[in-house]
Amino acid sequence: MVAPDRFAEIEKCRVEFGRARRERADPRPLHASPRRAYELIRASLRSGELEPDALSESRLIDALGITRNSVRRALSMLADEGLLSRAPRRGTSVSHGIWQIPAGEVLPREISESQEWQRLQIEELAHCAVPATDGLRDRLAVTDADLLMTEQLFRLDGQPLCVRTGYVPMIVEPERYFAEVVAIDRRPPRYEALFERLFGAPLGTAEAVVEAVPCEERTARLLGVEAGSPVLLREVLVRDGTGRPREVSYTHFRGDRVALSSVTGPRPAQPGPVTAPRGPAQPAHRRPAPPRADVA
Repeated sequence: MVAPDRFAEIEKCRVEFGRARRERADPRPLHASPRRAYELIRASLRSGELEPDALSESRLIDALGITRNSVRRALSMLADEGLLSRAPRRGTSVSHGIWQIPAGEVLPREISESQEWQRLQIEELAHCAVPATDGLRDRLAVTDADLLMTEQLFRLDGQPLCVRTGYVPMIVEPERYFAEVVAIDRRPPRYEALFERLFGAPLGTAEAVVEAVPCEERTARLLGVEAGSPVLLREVLVRDGTGRPREVSYTHFRGDRVALSSVTGPRPAQPGPVTAPRGPAQPAHRRPAPPRADVA
C-alpha cells in the first residue's frame, strides 16, 4: 500500500510530466505585453468575436494566446475604463458595448440596416442663424455674414451617444430649412434623399478629420461624462455631386463607447434605408424656428 505522502508526490510528478509534454508538443509563444493584450481583447469585444461569457482568464489565454499576467492587467485596464465589471467570485462581465460608427455617419450601421429606430432619440438643442467665422466661410466657400446652425444630442438605447453641431450657408430660406430638418421623425429617410431635398442637389463626398480632445463642461454634462474626459471630435465637410461645399459639422462622441471605422475601396451596397448624417442631423421633435441669434 502506497503511503498518502508518497501517493501525492507521484501524482504531482505525473501532472508536471503531462504539462511538460504538452508544452513540447505546442511550443507557441504567448503575447506578454499588457498593451497588446488590451488591444486584442477590446477589438474582440467590439467586433463580437469574443462572447461576454468567454472572459475568464483561462479562456482568454487559450483564445488569444496571451500570458496570464498580461490578461489580468488588460482586464484591469478595461475595468478602469468602465467597459468591464470585475468582482470576486463573480468573475468578469461586460458593462456596456462599443458602438462602431462608419466614417462620416452618426449612427451605428446596425441601427439603420435593422430599422430599429425606437432605440434612437434625438433632442434638438438649438437651431438659429449665427455669425460666420473666417474658418467656416473658407470651408464652405461663401462670403455670407451669417450661417444656419443646428445642434442636437443623440441618445442610443437611452445612453448619450454624441453632440452634433452643423453649419450650412444661407443659400436656402432659414424657415424652410429648419422646418424640413425639424419635421424629420424618429425614423429618418435615406440621407441621400434628405440631402437632395434640403439642398436641391445630389449628395457627393465627405471629408473627415478626427481628434481626441478633452471634453468641455457643458458638452460633458450632455454626454454624461466628467469635464476633461477624452472624447472623439470629428469634423466633416460634405459636398454635393458638383463638388460644392454644403455643410460643415462637428460631432463630439463619447470616447469610451464609440469606435469610428472606415473602409477603403468600394463597399457593396447594403439593403434597407441607410442614414449617413454627413449633412444636417435629424431631430426628433418639432420646435418653431427662431430668428437670428448671436451666440458666443
